[in-house]
Amino acid sequence: MPASPLQSLAVLIPAALLLTLFSLRYDPQKPHARWMRHGVVGLLLLCIWNLLPLPHLGINPLSAMVTGTLGLPGLGLVAVMNMLP
Repeated sequence: MPASPLQSLAVLIPAALLLTLFSLRYDPQKPHARWMRHGVVGLLLLCIWNLLPLPHLGINPLSAMVTGTLGLPGLGLVAVMNMLP
């Protein structure tokens, strides 16, 4: 069932406000900026992985942070952890 325009707006407006808040407070020297950068890099790596014909990995904040912090070894770690029962 497709989302109504009001539901879409209810998601997009807070996301835009959070993005604006983060961009106004972004200082590369502070630890929270490093965490944001690691999270975005991890999210991008996980999205690229899921575009490939490989087993899909779940995207959540923890897997994005592990992947972003460790880089390609973190991506492998998340893939191995995804295969565990």
